[in-house]
Amino acid sequence: MEALRSLGAVVTDVSLSPLQDWHACGTLISLTERAAAYEEWGRTRLDGFGARVQRRLMLGAMVSGVDYVQAVRRRRELRDELRDAMRGLDVVVTAAAMGEAPKIDAIPEWDTFAQPSFTMPFNVAGYPAMSVCAGFGPTGLPLSLQIVGKPFQEATVFQIADAFENATGFRAQRPAMAEG
Repeated sequence: MEALRSLGAVVTDVSLSPLQDWHACGTLISLTERAAAYEEWGRTRLDGFGARVQRRLMLGAMVSGVDYVQAVRRRRELRDELRDAMRGLDVVVTAAAMGEAPKIDAIPEWDTFAQPSFTMPFNVAGYPAMSVCAGFGPTGLPLSLQIVGKPFQEATVFQIADAFENATGFRAQRPAMAEG
């Protein structure tokens, strides 16, 4: 946050519904809409997808219409909540992940359910968001934060992300590649 303050940003706290609410809503909608979008291919070419996508398509196909409609209704409430929370603000800045990026072979098979995603609220609400490197963790892998703008304010998000990256220099750094 000090890097943001050094850019002249005014920093204030924003509170939203618990992350689990956003995660449940967004996960159910995402699984269901993905299953609908790939419904024909799921029936005729399921073996053309990787195992992770196959499982997600099958799970999404099992969601009831009632559950989907309830999730869409909840999304509307959550979107209104975010709109109200951002009244008078240009952007929201928050963590993009719980900690440093995981190694690719450490991502759980059912990562969708492993832990709520810090990016999910803005996916659910349809707000423009961008994750940028905010440093490196103990094992040298990237830490990230996300910059979230109001609807149709993508340019603001890009400008702030660019200013942050230029002010911190993290963009120029790369984690060490593992030998193997």
